[in-house]
Amino acid sequence: MKFKFLLTSAILSTLLQSSVNAQNFGDDIGINDINNKVDILNTRFSNLPEEQRRKYLTLRADAHRLFSKKRTFETLMALQEMSAIFDEDPVALNLEGAIYVEFRDFKKARKTFNKAVTLTGDDPKILFNLAELEFCDNQWRSSIKNFKILLEKIKSQQNTDFARLVEFKIMLCQLALSKSEKANTNDEQKTEYLAQAKQLAHKYSYQIDSPYYYYANASIAFYEDRKTTASEWILTAKTVFANNPNMVTSWDDTMVEFGYIEAHYGKHHSKRGESKAYSK
Repeated sequence: MKFKFLLTSAILSTLLQSSVNAQNFGDDIGINDINNKVDILNTRFSNLPEEQRRKYLTLRADAHRLFSKKRTFETLMALQEMSAIFDEDPVALNLEGAIYVEFRDFKKARKTFNKAVTLTGDDPKILFNLAELEFCDNQWRSSIKNFKILLEKIKSQQNTDFARLVEFKIMLCQLALSKSEKANTNDEQKTEYLAQAKQLAHKYSYQIDSPYYYYANASIAFYEDRKTTASEWILTAKTVFANNPNMVTSWDDTMVEFGYIEAHYGKHHSKRGESKAYSK
């Protein structure tokens, strides 16, 4: 899942340099201009005995390798061993939070991601995970809020497919809120959410190199119970991007997560737009 719970990249190639210096730690977080918070973490990590630092970084590489192979429980065991050495690593916390989401333990995931944000500041990777967590937990308003904060942080990437995927997720949240049965959402607000969703749905045309146009139209069709039309939009997207099928993977994942494409843990497909809890 290309964008589902982003994990820090480039963590394997420089982990075991002989100096095991603190600079590696900052680079792994994905920060080019090391800020004060990361400087503090670097100092704390560099103050550990070199043998412990080596062991820690080896364990962290193992944890990511195990997670990539979906060996989740073994990953958790590695993370626990890492925490006994150093418990302020945002990379490890980000991975741990992603595991809790896989387990549908949203309370622990939220606590873990928030701790990571406290340690590093507004790292876009962790901000995405927080917003995605709220999306999975049907916390639509919180998800919109966090996704919009993320969009502000990645303004330089506003023309990337990642930014458009974030906008698409915001649109789905708005569709869900337009059918919310909660007492704090009145009819006027529902109408406004639907209008906002439709405005986002038509923000881009087929001329951009992105699945956005097709999946946005499919979502509106699903919302209006035009399932055949919705399926045709998705099929068109897969045809258009047939030479690069990975382009649609994250969009399919999002539709499954939302429930418009059926899956064994789907939420919305039984009654369109109705929020249902995940099975545990």
